[in-house]
Amino acid sequence: MKIAIAGASSFIGRHLIDECVAKGWEIIAVVRENSPYKSSFEVLDNVTVLECNMDNYHSLAVKIGKVDSLVYLTWNGTRGNDRNDFVLQQKNFEVALNTINDFVNNGCQTIVTAGSQAEYGSWFLDAKVTESTIANPNTEYGRFKLKLFESVQNLCSDKNVRFIEPRFFSLYGADDYEGTMVISILKKMIQNDPCELTECIQKWDFLHIDDAINGLMKLIESNVASGVYNFGSGESYALKHFVEVMYKVTKSESELRFGVVPYPETGIVNVNPCVEKLKELGWVPKVSFENGIREIVKVLNV
Repeated sequence: MKIAIAGASSFIGRHLIDECVAKGWEIIAVVRENSPYKSSFEVLDNVTVLECNMDNYHSLAVKIGKVDSLVYLTWNGTRGNDRNDFVLQQKNFEVALNTINDFVNNGCQTIVTAGSQAEYGSWFLDAKVTESTIANPNTEYGRFKLKLFESVQNLCSDKNVRFIEPRFFSLYGADDYEGTMVISILKKMIQNDPCELTECIQKWDFLHIDDAINGLMKLIESNVASGVYNFGSGESYALKHFVEVMYKVTKSESELRFGVVPYPETGIVNVNPCVEKLKELGWVPKVSFENGIREIVKVLNV
């Protein structure tokens, strides 16, 4: 299989490349110019690295040629105030749709985009979010992610191309962004620094990056139906449970200051996906949260 991965240096992209290499697939890894990951990708078997910034994505399909699958992971402004930057998010959408259209017109038969829980909007209910839940995004990031899904769905339907959107909830892993809740709290626990937290009564679901990639690979290489697939472990608990697991694994002496950080006036938001659709394909998560945290702690302690 020949597969192009746009946004190859992202958290998901880096792990996906490793699995594609293990399969012996031909990979075109698209990274921004002067990416620090370029050299580590170039030594991998069957990987061709293409440096290309988003402003030049209009030339990607021509440079790469026909591929079996395009995995589109590129997106700027996924954190903080950038999530509500209309101009930035609109540009993400326009570049993504135009690029995907070019690949489809060039004969690509499978398109995969990285969806987000933000497409559903804030979730205040105890019930699980399913793929049929009515999407109600409340950020520009979520709105334009959803708009991309709907636009690509129409495009691929017209062209008889398979289109899959894994909709990711809370992924974690050893080389994730240091500002995530898991990484930032673990660092404080390792240093025995105080941890300021909400009451942590909201429901949460964490999925290890290895399990996420296994599910993603199954979607890419199997003849599964087009559509959305929620990605989570399927096991949700109060966030306090996960904090206590991290505390146990690190053997920390940190003071856990539950309730110091207030919830927003809009209410307590849950992360509680239903993943039965993905499990029906034979996928099951294998990395327990405790074992995933142990792996991260080993890396942080080096």
